[in-house]
Amino acid sequence: MVIGLDTTYLGNEIPGLNGKKVRIFAVLRGGLRPDADPDSNDYYADTDEKLARLGGVTAEDRIDAAPVNWNGNTSFVHVDPRAIDLECFAHLKKPRGE
Repeated sequence: MVIGLDTTYLGNEIPGLNGKKVRIFAVLRGGLRPDADPDSNDYYADTDEKLARLGGVTAEDRIDAAPVNWNGNTSFVHVDPRAIDLECFAHLKKPRGE
């Protein structure tokens, strides 16, 4: 399960979020690619079924996520971190030198 998962943001692209919990709402397929098409039907994967059909999460994706508040609710503000900047997808990051 990816959609609805809580994980930790490990990046530095979004100021003040490093080390904080976020909840995943969707995967923005190919969101890091210069030719990404936000209007494509396959761009916004907001169910695990759709994500599985598209091949899962890749290092080229961004994630639609929201910070998790102290009470377990999410912020109304959403962010779009790189998938590789989330703890649950850090394994997608290529080792240095490749």
